[in-house]
Amino acid sequence: MKRATLILVTLGLLVLSIADRSQTSWLLVRALAFAVCLFTVKNENPRLLYGLAAAFTFIAIEGWRGFDYALASIAFCTLQVRLKSLAILLSAIGVAGGISLLLTHFAPGWPVAMFPFHNRNHFAVFCEISIPVLIYAARRSRNRIYLWVVGLIFVAALAGGSRAGAVLLTAEVCALWFLLAGRQRFWFAGPALALATSLFLLVAGTERIQNPLAGDHRIEIWQSSVEMIAAKPVRGWGSGEFSRIYPAYARFDNGEFVNAAHSDWVEWATELGLPLSCAFLACFLWWTRKYIHFYPSWGILIGALHATVDYPFHLPGLLVFTAALAGSIEANGTSIEAESSNC
Repeated sequence: MKRATLILVTLGLLVLSIADRSQTSWLLVRALAFAVCLFTVKNENPRLLYGLAAAFTFIAIEGWRGFDYALASIAFCTLQVRLKSLAILLSAIGVAGGISLLLTHFAPGWPVAMFPFHNRNHFAVFCEISIPVLIYAARRSRNRIYLWVVGLIFVAALAGGSRAGAVLLTAEVCALWFLLAGRQRFWFAGPALALATSLFLLVAGTERIQNPLAGDHRIEIWQSSVEMIAAKPVRGWGSGEFSRIYPAYARFDNGEFVNAAHSDWVEWATELGLPLSCAFLACFLWWTRKYIHFYPSWGILIGALHATVDYPFHLPGLLVFTAALAGSIEANGTSIEAESSNC
């Protein structure tokens, strides 16, 4: 029980560290997470060796900038999260973020926007990852509170106005409805889908739908990123170096600072090189193929799809938290259901 509580608190701090834009607190959370990984792993667990090997590889290649990826590797191999505790954590953070985001629309003077998230796309990815787990928890525990949480964060994410988030979240909810409710009751999703679409259009407006790439310069940034990859395809420019190198390849200058490639997959290829990023993609595809039948894992797939047009995993807290969830599913597989019944 003590170990489970320690893991839960650590994962909570990992996500909450997103609120610290300076990432000062993240240094302390990172050290705590490393210690928790080493403390909670069982002596006979060979997965620790894989995690350490991957961690040392990232550190050897990237130096201290590779610690974020190193921690994600160890979290994947060692942290095993029980469903009930995880659902409670996701609910707490999701409700806090959802209420905060809704208040930014109805009370403009609200000081903490989207706490702990600063970006509507990042909150949408968190919702994408959380919703399948919360629905699974609701069905296992027969507790409808989790379904109310799903409704709140779904509405809040749509109200945030993330275009990719709205499409992917709606598709995810419809797929879950089709899987769990069956074909006979699938038509009930029609009114809900119409309501969700209306809410998003009311908040985001039709202009952002008619011109989805207008004003954000994603295409130009991706074109520059391709040139950066071509310049250093094998080794890459180094972790965290995108914003420093980008001005030399920029195709426009509107006076604003470009802090990311607006695509995690493109940025990983730019910073880490094609061999390492392709190896990461291959591992992810293998994991997805293995667990695609287990619907709590769908959120990770949807989040990865969202990361093709945005940069949610640019945040170390969200990256490591997602790795811990994926590692828990990998360690327990579908037997996580039986494990959770004892929580």
